[in-house]
Amino acid sequence: MPRLLIGLAAAAALGLAACGEDTAEQNDYVDEVNGVTSTLNEELARISSEATSIGNPEEAADAFASFSDSLEQAADEIAAIDPPDEVAELHDRLVQEVETLASEATDVVDEIREGGPAAAIGVTTTFIAEATRISSEVDSTLDEINSKLQD
Repeated sequence: MPRLLIGLAAAAALGLAACGEDTAEQNDYVDEVNGVTSTLNEELARISSEATSIGNPEEAADAFASFSDSLEQAADEIAAIDPPDEVAELHDRLVQEVETLASEATDVVDEIREGGPAAAIGVTTTFIAEATRISSEVDSTLDEINSKLQD
């Protein structure tokens, strides 16, 4: 599980950069989105360090619950940011992708708690595959946002 969280933390590091016309609106947007993802990365680093000491399914469920809460908070904060018009649709897609990842993490919590030790490994493996897919979508959306802001 630590490898997954580190990978997701890296994917969440947006590194958006407003280029091109470099308007104040674009710069504010980039600063706000990067601020949210920096906070998310700090939380993911904390969760990742805790994951190395997980000894039972309840601890695993708690770690995923914390992870889900962090993702939900990040999605809410990103949703509250007013994007420049040229990236509004992409911004909405970014919010949806983070919300989807949070929902997947919540599902893992429920499945681990219902299935106990036998479920923990299988559920975690399935989540890793889904999280990797969603992280790729997030990366793609961020690339598109960067491209639009640099035009």
